Amino acid sequence: MKLFFSITLAFISFSINAQSSAVKFGKVSMEQVAQKLHAIDSDSEAAILYKKERLFYNYSSGKGFNTTREVHLRIKIYNKAGLDWATKVVSLYTSNSGEQKIYNIKGFTYNLVNGKIEESKLKKEGIFLENVSKYRNSVSITMPNVKVGSVMDIRYDISSDMVGYMDDFTLQYGIPLDYVELSVEVPEYFNFKRFTKGFYPISLKESQKNRKINYNYKTKRDDSFGSVGSKSTNQLAELEFFEKHYEINAENIPALKEVDYTNNIENYRSAIVFELESTKFPNAGFKIYSKSWEDVANTIYKYDDFGEQVSKNRFYRNDLDVLIAENKDAKLLISEIYKYVQNRMSWNDYYGVGCSVGVKKAYEEKRGNVAEINLMLTSMLRYAGIKANPVLVSTKSNGIPIFPTTSGFNYVIAAIENGEDFIVLDATEKMLAVNELPSRAMNWMGRLVREDGTSKEVSLAAKSISNKFVFMQANIKEDGLIEGEMKIRLSNHLAFEHRMDNHDKTEEEIFNNSSLYQNIEVDDFELKNGKAPDQPLEYSLSFINDEQIEVIDDKLYFNPLLFLSLNENPFKLDSREYPIDFNYPSSSKVSITYTIPDGYKVESLPEKITIGLPDKIGTFNFAIKQNGNLLQVVSTTKIQEALIPAFYYESLKEFYNQMVLKQTEKIVLSRV
Repeated sequence: MKLFFSITLAFISFSINAQSSAVKFGKVSMEQVAQKLHAIDSDSEAAILYKKERLFYNYSSGKGFNTTREVHLRIKIYNKAGLDWATKVVSLYTSNSGEQKIYNIKGFTYNLVNGKIEESKLKKEGIFLENVSKYRNSVSITMPNVKVGSVMDIRYDISSDMVGYMDDFTLQYGIPLDYVELSVEVPEYFNFKRFTKGFYPISLKESQKNRKINYNYKTKRDDSFGSVGSKSTNQLAELEFFEKHYEINAENIPALKEVDYTNNIENYRSAIVFELESTKFPNAGFKIYSKSWEDVANTIYKYDDFGEQVSKNRFYRNDLDVLIAENKDAKLLISEIYKYVQNRMSWNDYYGVGCSVGVKKAYEEKRGNVAEINLMLTSMLRYAGIKANPVLVSTKSNGIPIFPTTSGFNYVIAAIENGEDFIVLDATEKMLAVNELPSRAMNWMGRLVREDGTSKEVSLAAKSISNKFVFMQANIKEDGLIEGEMKIRLSNHLAFEHRMDNHDKTEEEIFNNSSLYQNIEVDDFELKNGKAPDQPLEYSLSFINDEQIEVIDDKLYFNPLLFLSLNENPFKLDSREYPIDFNYPSSSKVSITYTIPDGYKVESLPEKITIGLPDKIGTFNFAIKQNGNLLQVVSTTKIQEALIPAFYYESLKEFYNQMVLKQTEKIVLSRV
């Protein structure tokens, strides 16, 4: 099944709203402060009453162009959950071409006290600057005296000499946005592609206006005829050009609620995206910046902190020569090198396609970012004669890149070319098996880059279905007590997730932290392959429980899957606009054999059912068979696709609804 996403070019339409002219920073109304609930979304924790952004270009002699981005936000808090909006975090980026700086930060919090508006001013101690990485700083603005009912006014400016780069203009949040006013003013020398993303339609107006700027320049002149030397003088000149203006005035933009089975809500948030396509300056040539993904991959490979790192091998040769000598089989050698890097290295949780300290220093310190670990792995595989290359990835948190740009990738893995197929490897996780990826990296397609500059798309989807098998034998007592034995087997990503949650815990801690065993008394708990990623994970136990069976007069009532039943439909929305992400295909089979107590018979059983989703996306099978005093229940659920388009949502919701109804339908035993 092929899944399609569309990127829509910005609408060329516009509506004028007089509301913007009435909004002044530091001037709030009694109505806004006194408001108890949002007028449209009464369940909302908070709302952005007003957002204004303006980005424009400045020019200075000697330095050229730079940009200023002015931001004004007015936020209303309705309940305790909305207090998280009291802190605004602003990311500032830096690169070889320049940096972003924040200044002119101002803020006020307004509260209703004894029928009057009380104002609290933002102070310096509420502003905190943090260096996040080599390429990013973060500024946290925490507003004072924020409580339920507060209205906050925040404004700041961001300057940047990265004139070819604009941050996305976000137009939808997890809370309602009552009114937004956006203005982007671009000199004719810069040509940007413009895209809208997300599912909520936003209209963009384009226009053109003339602009003049004054600038200084120096000239040399002689003071007199025949004089020796010359003096320079400052001259004032004027440059006239046209600017392209992009404007948005929109109101009542609904909240984008994050729900279960969403890979990254940012992929579906409405926003305007600008990407530099070309420049044409006076007395200079036309320069194109648009690239293909192949160009981007080749550019990144040439970075000193990327391709050059893969070629380094002197520092690990002695250690790796031992492994190579002990493992002549290529498949086994791949596995051993992978395990060696996994066990030696600790990931510092930093993303990025470039090394921070370099593979050599990371190897010595046994710690590094994702690029250092996986470029090191690639280098070792090549040294051992394995055809390995790095693969550039955009993680789910980074979203799906709309157009080719070096910022479209923020992660790197290793891959071994195996004919037309690829074996993918990510050594950042110690419990991950060969040819498996963590969910953060399973985001559509990656791009493998080779030394010769060629590249190739690589699927990042799970290579195989993840299985869960539960086998249970249970004896039912006439007083409602049930005792039994259970074995569970997990494979692939289901096993990986269990190991990640529990690899540093004892068996007792695993048992105590498991929601599966709550309210049942467990004994003889045994775990197998808890730290062996290349093997299925298995555990077994015996149990006793007196709460699963309801005793009414001479009858026993219980769910056919006991505490393994799906009791609630995870899909509760009436409709859904964005895809359902299960991370990977999966299958779950539960097989339970019950022994009926003497003196009882089966009065009623849930009927057999088989249901399926359209296009063979998923199936659910449920059946019960009786053989004398034995009942065998078999329930099997399969989801064949990791990512399911939103137009299947109604079918998926009903599919799960039928599962819940069937798994909670009672088996009834009555006394003979």
